[in-house]
Amino acid sequence: MVARFIPQGKELFFKPDGSVVIPEFTNSTIPVGLAEKITNLDPTRPSNPLRGGASTQKEKSDTTAASAKKNLPALVRSPMEVFSSNSVLWTMACLTPQQFNDPKTYRDNPSALKNIVFSSAGRFDADRVATFFGSPEYYINNFVMQTVIGANEATGNSNAVKFSFDIIEPHSMGLLLQSMQNAAVKAGYLSYLDNAPYVLRMDIQGFNELGQNLSQIKPKYFVMKLSTTKFTVNEGGSVYKVEAIPYNHQGFADSINTTYSDVKLSASGKGHVFDLLSGSEGSLVAYLNNNEKKLKAEGKVSEQDEYVIQFPILSSDWQSSAGNQSEVKKATVDPNAPDTKKAAVQASMIKIDPQLLDQNSMASASLGFDQSSGGRAIFKRAGDQYDEKTGVLKREGMTIDPKTRAFQFGQNQSLTAIINQVILSSEYATEALEPKFLTPQGFIKWFKLDVQIELLKFDIITGDYAKKITYKVVPYLVHQSIFANATSAPVGYAELMKDVVKEYQYIYTGQNVDILSFSIDINNLFNAGANPKPEAEAAKTATQDQNAAETKNSSTKTGKGQAAEVQSAQTGRARPKRDPRLLKGFKGGSEYKSVEQNIAENFQEAFISGSSADMVTVNLEILGDPYWLIDSGMSNYFVGAASPTAQITDDGTMNYESGNVYIYITFRTPADVNTLTGLYDFSIAGKESPFGGIYRVVSCENQFNDGNWKQKLKCIRMPGPQGPEVNETITGDKASVVNKVEVPAIEIGEKEAPKTSLVDSGSTNATVGADTASSSSNGSGAQTTTTSNQPQRKVGFRYYRDLGQN
Repeated sequence: MVARFIPQGKELFFKPDGSVVIPEFTNSTIPVGLAEKITNLDPTRPSNPLRGGASTQKEKSDTTAASAKKNLPALVRSPMEVFSSNSVLWTMACLTPQQFNDPKTYRDNPSALKNIVFSSAGRFDADRVATFFGSPEYYINNFVMQTVIGANEATGNSNAVKFSFDIIEPHSMGLLLQSMQNAAVKAGYLSYLDNAPYVLRMDIQGFNELGQNLSQIKPKYFVMKLSTTKFTVNEGGSVYKVEAIPYNHQGFADSINTTYSDVKLSASGKGHVFDLLSGSEGSLVAYLNNNEKKLKAEGKVSEQDEYVIQFPILSSDWQSSAGNQSEVKKATVDPNAPDTKKAAVQASMIKIDPQLLDQNSMASASLGFDQSSGGRAIFKRAGDQYDEKTGVLKREGMTIDPKTRAFQFGQNQSLTAIINQVILSSEYATEALEPKFLTPQGFIKWFKLDVQIELLKFDIITGDYAKKITYKVVPYLVHQSIFANATSAPVGYAELMKDVVKEYQYIYTGQNVDILSFSIDINNLFNAGANPKPEAEAAKTATQDQNAAETKNSSTKTGKGQAAEVQSAQTGRARPKRDPRLLKGFKGGSEYKSVEQNIAENFQEAFISGSSADMVTVNLEILGDPYWLIDSGMSNYFVGAASPTAQITDDGTMNYESGNVYIYITFRTPADVNTLTGLYDFSIAGKESPFGGIYRVVSCENQFNDGNWKQKLKCIRMPGPQGPEVNETITGDKASVVNKVEVPAIEIGEKEAPKTSLVDSGSTNATVGADTASSSSNGSGAQTTTTSNQPQRKVGFRYYRDLGQN
């Protein structure tokens, strides 16, 4: 007989296999119908009780609970576990420009949603738009939301979300399009086809075994731009196949995120990243806004778009101009009426956005140029220094500023790729990889790009609203394991487990309440790209004709690590191997690359390609959990977290904007059946499978089909030893193997002897004046050169139709 656990007692009971019986009741004291973060930190409160039809906050619980066997103190239960049954209710409406710019106007007051196309369960009848045949009822099915968590080769280091769903119109044909058109016109747009923002609100209603309403999960608001709509008709009515993207992700589309002419950027002042991207006459923002100014002068537009690049301190910071949009024009406005609104686009094209009050350290990062640096120097023009009154040429004004260089990029290059290249050229990127700056969890402070859009004035020429397009360079935490030597022990796993909020226990644990299906793939042929040529040599070859005579290059070597046993521990690690596919590079720049910049580009390539393949990949299908259903970061709505390393936001959803998201998977397998007892024998009592441990989640797909809510997670196991082995390396006799200095895949050595001339490279392999450009690699730091006429990979947005495809 299996011993039962007595909550009031302190005695432990064990299963026949020797493992501890997990209590039937834990000490988390989570109120019925609520899900809260069970730590001493501020709770996340992802669900609220329904009182009087309004969503209200619930007081937090001060109790704590931990995992029975692992140090996972921050676990969060799914609020769906307490429901005996639940229903998903949908509402679709068209937002006005004011509502779109300021999400608080409809999130804080759900009754403010007007121009409603349809709503489940007969709700909002009074606010539905009418057609010639009345206000029909429509239904949603087969809703799929694909979310890329982190970065991949298809989307670069930018967020990516794609929606697809079916709208069913019973009996009739085409009335949905009429409803959408009427809603768009009432909201102030000419047509539902003209970039009208639609919001899809999702409400989850739950009940217990007695049919009582326990709680209501906080509603989710997905503000989207429809990309395609197709429908078929039969005797049962019409079925519309709709695809959409978050409205703000238009900023990653080729129509916006592309340079249509060659771009030359220059930084005046301190030679910082902010000067080059936003704060000078030669910045990227000035180039983009000056181009819009020309389009308006030529009569191609009546209202110009505005471009801004921000550097927020936190990924959740959003410095918008909402609130200044109360006088936004509508489509039916008189074009001859006087303009009384002082739009930001009427000011100087190089002015600093008034919302930019606080900036992260990337903005002030130096580009690292001095008199010994190579690159495209900026020469002053004689005409600019000529005094027409005296006829004298000011020679002192013809000097070259050693801190500035010209960055050149060709047409048809993405704006996000340009921003990435500038950041990678700065000292921020090179210093971030220094082992001394690793966080206790093993994170490297890297960066990611986001975009937000606000609607400005109505353009009577294009029939659409002008837009304020803001690119955000946000801090982003990336674990050092993607760029670690294959024989280095993992850094920070023990601390990382303290932040994990989701654990999934599978086979023979007796604790599985979430997993519906499980599959694991082992790629025995996976290899990390090796470096066929030292980074120092690549830097010399790429910039030989631009370097000054006294340029010093740093030497590089492969990190050796201190724990060769990790190669054979558990599932092992990827082996480095030379890969000719790594002969690709970043396009454009200052024509000067230091050794440190080459290594930074290596890391960027490892960050982007690290989700495409790895040794151990797990695919989980689980029951729906609001934690994986995010709406933060979409269309001007952001939610903060307790800290940048926190894995959960104040809304109870994953903190995918500050860094990668991690889970812990536990499963156990028996060795054989005991013929005497008839029970399973486990090889070591209580020991978990070597495939368990910390996994990084790279994608999540939410599915709502026929009343069922499921989620599919794709996860990659963190490399190296975990579980008992990682405890040995940290607290046992092998503590010395955890040495941050020995962790990086590439170690930077001392400066080489200075050059005495342009042709003195210190190596017989260097080619004088070679038309080459430095390239990057994946996680092992491969670095080589590629000729300028080779096809270049476009870093950034491809298109959501190709989401997840390489």
